Amino acid sequence: MDILLFNPLSRNGRKEKFIKSIVDHLEGKGNEVKTQNLLDITDVQAFLKTLDPHDRLILVGGDGTLNRLANKIYELDYPNPLYMYQAGTGNDFIRSLKTKEKVVLIKPYLKDLPTVTYENQNQYFLNGAGAGLDGFIGYLVNHSKYKKNKLNYFRHAFEGFAKFKPIKATVTYDGKSITENKMWFVSVMHAPYFGGGMKIAPKASRNERSLYVVMVKKIPKWLLIFIFPTIYLGWHVIFRRYVSIKRVEHVSITFENYTYLQIDGDVMYPIKTFEARI
Repeated sequence: MDILLFNPLSRNGRKEKFIKSIVDHLEGKGNEVKTQNLLDITDVQAFLKTLDPHDRLILVGGDGTLNRLANKIYELDYPNPLYMYQAGTGNDFIRSLKTKEKVVLIKPYLKDLPTVTYENQNQYFLNGAGAGLDGFIGYLVNHSKYKKNKLNYFRHAFEGFAKFKPIKATVTYDGKSITENKMWFVSVMHAPYFGGGMKIAPKASRNERSLYVVMVKKIPKWLLIFIFPTIYLGWHVIFRRYVSIKRVEHVSITFENYTYLQIDGDVMYPIKTFEARI
C-alpha cells in the first residue's frame, strides 16, 4: 500500500483536488492508496509501528515539510521506503537529485545530515541554513499573499534589497575568524540550491561530507541587484571581491545585531548567532 503523507498547512497539502490527483495517479499505476494528514500523527514512532513493512511512504510537500519530517524520523529505525512526490517545479531538495521521476526515493539521503544550532536549539537540515538577507527574504516569502514560486521569491528578493541593511558579522571556521562590517548574508549549504532553484553553492553535494559557506559582503546595493539573477546559473562566484565560498566541516557565525535565520526555507527570528557542522 502507498501511504500518502501530506501537510495541510503547506501550499500543495491544503488543495484537496491536488491530493486527489496524486491518489488518482498512483491508483492508475495499480497501487492501493491511503492518505495521512501529518498533523494527525502525534507519536511518529507509534505510527511507524502500525505500518506493514512493504508499505511505501510518499511525502507531498516542500523543503520545509521534508525538513520537519526528517527531524522527527532521523533517529528512528523503520523498514519502509520513503519517497517524495515531485509536483510542479519541485523543490530544492528534489532539484539537487537531478531526477525526472515522479515518485522519488529519498530515504537514502536522510542519513548523516548536517546540523544547525541556534538559540540553544539543534536540528538537522537538508539543503542549507542562512542568515541576514537570505533569512529576511525567506520571511517575506513566507508571509506573502502570493504563492510560493520563483516569481514570488524574485519579487520579495528586490523588496529585501530595498529594506535590508548589511550587518557586521564574524565567521569562524578552520581556526580562522573573518569579520566583515557589511555582511549581506551568510549561507551554509549542504546542496547547491536555495530559493527555488538559485544555485548559490555550485560545488556543494549532499553526497560529500562537507559544507559550503557562502558569504556576500561589501557589495553596493546596485551591484547586488545586478548580480542577483546570475545566482540561478551559479555565475555569481566570479565576483570574488564580494562573494566568498569556503568548504568546511564546521562553522559559526555571529552578527552584531539581531537578524533572520532560514533553515530549509523555515525562518526563525531573532537570532544573533548560529553554527553548522557535518
